[in-house]
Amino acid sequence: MNLVFLLLLSLCLGCASCIYNPANTPPPLPCCPVVPQPVRLALVLGGGGAKGLAHVGVLEELEEAGIPIDLIVGCSSGSIVGALYADSVSCEALKETMLGLQSRFLIDLDLWHARYGLCQGRTLRKFLERKLNAGTFGELKLPFYLVATDLCSSELVVIGGGPLIPAIEASCALPFIFIPVELHGRMLVDGGVIDPVPVRVAQLFDPGLIIAVDLRSLLPLEIPKNLFGIAARSAEITLLWQSEGCIKDADIVIRPELMDVGTFENDCNEMIYQAGKKAARAWIPHIQELLNQSVKESPADQHQREG
Repeated sequence: MNLVFLLLLSLCLGCASCIYNPANTPPPLPCCPVVPQPVRLALVLGGGGAKGLAHVGVLEELEEAGIPIDLIVGCSSGSIVGALYADSVSCEALKETMLGLQSRFLIDLDLWHARYGLCQGRTLRKFLERKLNAGTFGELKLPFYLVATDLCSSELVVIGGGPLIPAIEASCALPFIFIPVELHGRMLVDGGVIDPVPVRVAQLFDPGLIIAVDLRSLLPLEIPKNLFGIAARSAEITLLWQSEGCIKDADIVIRPELMDVGTFENDCNEMIYQAGKKAARAWIPHIQELLNQSVKESPADQHQREG
């Protein structure tokens, strides 16, 4: 027993020395492309694993209704969908990429090298390399930001400049499942650890309207039966409790009905996509009304209303 304890202690100390060095101050993050002003509509895509396919349906409904998006902010799976859409600004291309997606295209279990996580992230990286044309945030066709969590400082890290793929990997690095990502002098994990629906980031750009897509749902009644399932459910519980505080300042919150969909679900892509479409469709008239009001309202009227 003592030998096992010493081995575990040695492993933990090794992790700590690699990841946490309080003497090092992280360098500044890369400069971000200028976001054209004014930002009329900012879309915030929350995390949720396989449920992220609902974002595709939401984007398609907005596109079909002719509702322009000036800025996208993503977390975890929302960062994947957000980046892919900002890369092409085409829901047709996004659907083609995402609707056939399986967890095996993103997850590469490697128990032999599982010191920091069960997956090394190679499969996710290859997927992103195949599907993205842009190599940096500045090459995207639409302003896009994502969030990750700094393991050392415990801060929410907002990334909108520099190389795109490693930033998405960091935003998706769900602890225990994926290894942390070393980027910009920081050790980063999933942004959902702090802020699964980063409305606060969208607020920095003073948009006229913030739409948040919250993938939180009731947890399945079935209890997990293995290590992987327990880790996934733990992440879902974290998302469930954190989301409410994160979305309170959004103007509109779209919540697709996804009650029984797990984080790594493989067989419900069409259903998840359709749930996103249905939830967004119900909000389209109200979104259009709010956008029309913002166009008609003069700066003086807006100042008087806010006062």
